[in-house]
Amino acid sequence: MNFGPMVRHIRLKKGFSQKEIYTGIISKSYAIEFEKGKHSISTALLIEVLDRLSMDMDEFLFINKGYLLNEYSDYIYRISKYANSHDLVSLKKLFAELSEKDNLIDNVHRAEVRCRIRIIEHFKKTGHFDTTRTLEEDRHCIQEYLLRVETWTLHEVQLFGNTIEFLDFNAHFPLFRSVSKSFSLYSEYDKGREIFCAMLINLINQAIKHEFLDYAEVLIQQLKLLSTDYKEFFHHAIAKYFSYILLIKRGDAVNGRAKAKELLTFFYELNQDALANELKVLLD
Repeated sequence: MNFGPMVRHIRLKKGFSQKEIYTGIISKSYAIEFEKGKHSISTALLIEVLDRLSMDMDEFLFINKGYLLNEYSDYIYRISKYANSHDLVSLKKLFAELSEKDNLIDNVHRAEVRCRIRIIEHFKKTGHFDTTRTLEEDRHCIQEYLLRVETWTLHEVQLFGNTIEFLDFNAHFPLFRSVSKSFSLYSEYDKGREIFCAMLINLINQAIKHEFLDYAEVLIQQLKLLSTDYKEFFHHAIAKYFSYILLIKRGDAVNGRAKAKELLTFFYELNQDALANELKVLLD
């Protein structure tokens, strides 16, 4: 794909000359033909050009697609939105779309969506989250994929975090120990930090439910270290909530319960009912 015409469009909108953008990267004559769509440049050179335009690759590709998300980002956006709001109609529509495809990643995503559908359906009927309502074939599909990938990128970290509640918790200690080595590598990358924070929240939740309290305490500290910026304020608030649950588990029920309820009220006031209801399970 030739990105030259879009680069030209953005360059002109920002008021930059060709000289300001391309000097030292490609020649003037090549830049002219590139912006006409007649020449292409390597990814490395495109990144240099985008740096001059003060843009990262993600934003550029988003604009180039007409302000539409790529397929993977669209999937993450939709499943997060639908699952967090317990929107079964939309989740089932997403499942139907994925069922029309047949490749490894789409099969894994389909398994993830169906797990979420079955858990939410049961919750709406009973008021209880029961991960045993998921299908063995779906759990196996997700677990096998995570085990076979030797080096995880953010996709695997996100998948692990979103599905840990469905899987064999004990079996995933080795996986977590492996991925935890990447924490520091992503600490300055906003998107990576957000994904790791979300993964830790789900992992802490499961650690507490399985009474791995010392392990949960270590994870809470890691979450607090990752969520120091104002953009991770919500993640930090959830870390505090988990700390109060540990107080209850370790004998300080009065203090812990009072503080935890205060935070739950805060989450409800922010219209985060689905999240608050899931966290409230730890108090029951």
